[in-house]
Amino acid sequence: MKFTISSFIPKTLVTKICLLCLLKIVLIIPLMGQSIQFSLHDGAALTAAGSSFDNEDSKASFTQNGITLSMEALLNDTSTKAKLNGGAEGFGVNSDGLSDHTQRIDNINGKETIVFSFNVAGILNTIDLRYIEESANEAILSFEGGNQFNLNTKTALSGQDDFTINEAFTPGQQISLYLSPDAPATENFALESITVQIPENNAAILGMFTFILLFVSLKKFT
Repeated sequence: MKFTISSFIPKTLVTKICLLCLLKIVLIIPLMGQSIQFSLHDGAALTAAGSSFDNEDSKASFTQNGITLSMEALLNDTSTKAKLNGGAEGFGVNSDGLSDHTQRIDNINGKETIVFSFNVAGILNTIDLRYIEESANEAILSFEGGNQFNLNTKTALSGQDDFTINEAFTPGQQISLYLSPDAPATENFALESITVQIPENNAAILGMFTFILLFVSLKKFT
């Protein structure tokens, strides 16, 4: 006995089902992608990424999984007297002047800032710091033209120096990490890692499903 799909499933229904599947793919795939952790310090020493940025006194870059992280150290919003620096204590800013915590971000010689950006759009999922001790007025993470986050013991994940951010960024958008201007003169912290989510390029996948849709809609079922 010959079985025919056309007698049970109209071609218009098949087309509608394919359209619904395609719509689902369009909605879901941009939310997926690769999660990349840019680790600068592993809790004991600099990593490969941290070492590549160490002692850089101008903007420097590091590429991982095809994604480029660019970073620069500033002192009072200028790079002429500051450089990225890391070591056993962590990763921070070494600025000109006495008594500076060279492997941390502090305010001894002025406002120290690490400014970083990415070459693609994505979502900054989490940031991991060290030496966060205060319940207010400690670290600040600020997105150019976007939101600002206060990073302290109240906003950290329980018992850790990890912070959930989940803030979208655009290619080249500057993100600044610095000590709160209201922090005591003795406060400081260090950077360990930044984890981002980068959406996959779904153009090829959508093209494939568009082809399937057209094939199904034109095919004569027998």
